[in-house]
Amino acid sequence: MPIPQFEKIEKKQPAGTDAPTSPDFTKIAEKPRRSLAKDRLFFAGKIVLIFLFVIIIFCSVLGVLYYKNFKQAYNLSFAAKDNLELSIHKVINRDFQEAASLINQANSEFGQAKELLYSVTVARYIPYVGRQLKAVDQLLIAGLKLTTSGEKVVLLIDEITAPLQNESISYALITSEQKKDILNKIAESEDLLLEVQQEIDEAVLAIEAIPQEKLVKPLREAVSPLKEHLPKVKQLIDSSLPMIRVIPKIAGFEEPKSYLFLLQNNSELRPTGGFIGTYGILKLRDGDIDTFDTDNIYNLDRSTQHVIKEPAPWQLTKYLDQKDWSLRDINWAPDFPTTARKAIEMYNKENEVILEFQRSGQPIIGEKGVEIQGVLPYEKNLFGVIAVTTEILGELLKLTGPIVVENAIFTEDNYQDQLELIVGILYQELNIPISERKGIIKKLADEIKIKLSLLPLSRLPEVLDMLFTALDQKQVLIYINDYETQNLILERGWGGEVKDTENDYLFVVDSNLASLKTDQYIDRFTDYSLSWQGDDLLAKVVLTYKNPPEFNWKKTRLRTYTRVYVPLGSQLVSFSGAMENDKRRDPERRPGEVEIAEEFNKTYFGAFISIEPGETGVLTFEYKLPERIKEQIKDGTYNLLAQKQPGVIPSLTLDLKFGKTIKSAAPPELASEWFNTSYNYSTALDSDKEFLVTFK
Repeated sequence: MPIPQFEKIEKKQPAGTDAPTSPDFTKIAEKPRRSLAKDRLFFAGKIVLIFLFVIIIFCSVLGVLYYKNFKQAYNLSFAAKDNLELSIHKVINRDFQEAASLINQANSEFGQAKELLYSVTVARYIPYVGRQLKAVDQLLIAGLKLTTSGEKVVLLIDEITAPLQNESISYALITSEQKKDILNKIAESEDLLLEVQQEIDEAVLAIEAIPQEKLVKPLREAVSPLKEHLPKVKQLIDSSLPMIRVIPKIAGFEEPKSYLFLLQNNSELRPTGGFIGTYGILKLRDGDIDTFDTDNIYNLDRSTQHVIKEPAPWQLTKYLDQKDWSLRDINWAPDFPTTARKAIEMYNKENEVILEFQRSGQPIIGEKGVEIQGVLPYEKNLFGVIAVTTEILGELLKLTGPIVVENAIFTEDNYQDQLELIVGILYQELNIPISERKGIIKKLADEIKIKLSLLPLSRLPEVLDMLFTALDQKQVLIYINDYETQNLILERGWGGEVKDTENDYLFVVDSNLASLKTDQYIDRFTDYSLSWQGDDLLAKVVLTYKNPPEFNWKKTRLRTYTRVYVPLGSQLVSFSGAMENDKRRDPERRPGEVEIAEEFNKTYFGAFISIEPGETGVLTFEYKLPERIKEQIKDGTYNLLAQKQPGVIPSLTLDLKFGKTIKSAAPPELASEWFNTSYNYSTALDSDKEFLVTFK
């Protein structure tokens, strides 16, 4: 700072004195002074400007050095994307070799792009730029893993489907040796698919490692669809592995397999799908149906009922006047593995009685006391049980088109009415013996089999889609008498078991007890609600049944014994709607009791209800949920598993009041319902469904 200059001022001395005097400092003139803070700010500004200048120079140098790398990596990535899109079209057109070549090229392009960006080292230490580069790195890793696995899968499909390349030919024209070879290749593909599964898992991890925030728009747009769709690819591969293990075994590869076949009429609903009116034996050998014979189940049941005296479940005794159990009513347990094992046991018992009759020369007396020549040959070595509802016939007729059997036309719309008419009434007019009245089902099945085998292979995806939908909706249930294979069936969700869970749970099971074929006309609604009452978490199930007007030869009042399976340890608080019996058997219309019991690691509440045509019936159960469900909510999470009964698709509505703000829910509610304290959702219960709610 410059030194202030003083102006020299001379002051006259008072007269008579020579003493000197000090200067008058009040007359000093100073220049203005800058504050210390301003000086420091000025200095800091200079530093910042210098630093920015260095950064600009540095970035310019980086741009010059790495521009070529960035541009080439960008072009290679887009070339890979284009090749992948083209490969998808090639797969759709079944040009698997060309698709594999394109995927391989995409893999090479992703690899080159990754190498180019790997050399960009210095820029990775710049926070914002480094974040973008990390995202690109992970995207390229995912791309490499996906293309590596994709090429393997496409080449595998090409190898397996080699005999099917000509889409104009039908399944019937594929030789037995070719079918066997296909199954062999499927069986051998497990190790390769395990490699693919690992690569997909690594791709998922790469995508999950991408930073969630502060990505430039192009990267966000690239990452978003991968995060959405890659888990679905993983799920597809994960679910395919059990199929790879299961299909060859079920299809009779290397060793023929025999199954007890049960046709369940879901117009007469029973716990695992419907009343078993027809049974049969299905034999598979190397992917072909070797033999498939069916028969009226009453031929087997009626001829042995006076010998086998196994007590029926008490509900069958009370509401059907049936004291003894037989194969047609064996599906009382809603857990299909339990029912299947019991069906095999009863099938063996009844056939052993028939064999004894044949050895001793006793007559075999079937339905309505009519003597019959015999029943289906006894198959002792059953590999499992396959149960289907009559719904599957309609789905198959969609594929085949109308079929004519015994001068009757069967279509996807009328098959049920036609079968019930012929089997229930017209067989007498047609002079068909009562023991053979269900022979029309075997003839229809044979015609469907022929028409399906003659479909061009181009329609194979339709057939498979129908089959997998039927399995997911429990219109087809499978039980295998082999521990490893059965576990794979359950893993895939095709076993119809009552599932284990420590979370909230709901499974409504209806059983038609002498209501003709009324269930096909009933509208069913399940309303499930939760709410807190003090420290208790109360659940309420309201079951509504609407029975349209009119009695006729196949429709009457609905008589159902209903069981509601809930978490083990739930305590019933109140109920309403239960009946002692229907109004014809109980004119006083007395209220019924509720059965409370435990099975399959669940508590269930059971009650009988009858609904007249033109009326609506309602069953209600209110109960306290066990402590563990309350603790889960307090800890921030709620899970509900709602299981579907085979043979019926009711409406399900949830109204869950938690008393704490919801953070997320899957499946999501409408946006207008978000971030409050209740979860409201409605859906058709066409498969088992899980609901997950988390709290703030």
